Amino acid sequence: MIAPRKPIFRDKALKHYMQNRKKDVLPNFSSVPAAIFGWLLLGLLIATGLVAGYGQVPVSVTGSGIVLGTGNPAQAGSSGAVALAFFPPSAAARLHAGQSALLQVSTTGTQLTSAIAEVEPGMSSPAAALEHYGQKISSSAQGAQQMVVVLFKLSPRFPASDYAGSPLAVQVNAGTQSLFSAIAGM
Repeated sequence: MIAPRKPIFRDKALKHYMQNRKKDVLPNFSSVPAAIFGWLLLGLLIATGLVAGYGQVPVSVTGSGIVLGTGNPAQAGSSGAVALAFFPPSAAARLHAGQSALLQVSTTGTQLTSAIAEVEPGMSSPAAALEHYGQKISSSAQGAQQMVVVLFKLSPRFPASDYAGSPLAVQVNAGTQSLFSAIAGM
């Protein structure tokens, strides 16, 4: 006689096994702190992008110049000193009368603020501009490079006779631009 075959697994264990096979179990790759950190990082990245997109940075145009001596044509009718500054041709569109500027006398480090009194039309060489304003220059110092010539009227308290012929470093405030365009222009 043949004995009835009994399954080697219990019915309850088989039922439990079959139920677990029907459930989808996703692997746990992340913890709660890591997820919070990820969302914070994404938020900071978006905030940085918004600040960079809408933030404005100042734009300045730099040049060099000279304090003119007394008795030049630009000083006629004015009690203060006059300075002449030279800028590259690429800056011509950004320079206008009335813009504020920071001038630093290179020999002493004295800083003063002024506004552009006049932007000469067209381009001129520094030597020709200095001769036009009555400054005597040596023939070896004549430069042929064309520059934008700008005239500054300085404060009446600024002693023109003490600083005549002194070189200047000039920085004109030419407005603002977005931070993205400033980075792209570098």
